[in-house]
Amino acid sequence: MKRSDDPVPVFGVWRMAAALAVAAFLGGALGLVWQSAGLGGDEVAPAEAVADED
Repeated sequence: MKRSDDPVPVFGVWRMAAALAVAAFLGGALGLVWQSAGLGGDEVAPAEAVADED
């Protein structure tokens, strides 16, 4: 029998799993958009260009 003074969980396990899946999908999608927009930072120089500088 369940006691009436037990704390009621705010989110269930399935809701938290769904929230995690949505967050992972959105994070991956936004990362791909960020990278394709060229906002990823410094470009890595090709190996030939690095060797020619010496």
